[in-house]
Amino acid sequence: MQDKAGGRNPDDTPHLDEHAGDGVVRATTRMEAFADAVFAIAYTMPVVEVVIPRADKFYGAKLLELWPAYLGYGLSALVVGIYWVNHHFVGAIYRTAGHRFLLATLLFLAAVGFIAVPTRAFAENILDSAARIAGAHFYVCALAVAALCWWLKWRTGIAQGEIDERLVPAYVERLNRRYAVATLLMGVSVPLVFLRWEAGLALAGVVTL
Repeated sequence: MQDKAGGRNPDDTPHLDEHAGDGVVRATTRMEAFADAVFAIAYTMPVVEVVIPRADKFYGAKLLELWPAYLGYGLSALVVGIYWVNHHFVGAIYRTAGHRFLLATLLFLAAVGFIAVPTRAFAENILDSAARIAGAHFYVCALAVAALCWWLKWRTGIAQGEIDERLVPAYVERLNRRYAVATLLMGVSVPLVFLRWEAGLALAGVVTL
């Protein structure tokens, strides 16, 4: 919109797709669309792995026996959902998406897309005492990698100047501290899970939530 003098109204805030950038820097629109597609696939694919048994007179019991698979889907959906909510929130903070920031985003999305594998390894073998421990190790390490990739994406965005310059610096710094502490705690959960798997899993779960 324009004011009476023909200039741009200072109250008009440009949308992300209007912030074209220059050179290899572009608006975040395509990045957000691609990320949403990855999140949608990562959110729904684990349910495909839940194999429904053949119907017979024990059908109800067989469906109940699938509870580890249901647990695996639930945990995958929870983790992917939490990261999508945070990604959606932080997406409003970024104004541009340069080359290095896009690479960091791809690394983070790869970690999110993989999370269903260690989740199934843990949940679907939870009744096996030996496999349960190994699965917990795998699961917590994967959660820590996802947290680290999230932090790297965030730090890359700050370092490359992708953050909205209108934000109050104290607000960005508060988010920076929060993500740094969460990543540090997730790092602590990795050696902890090898010492005592229940404690490491609990710490990783609390930090993720």
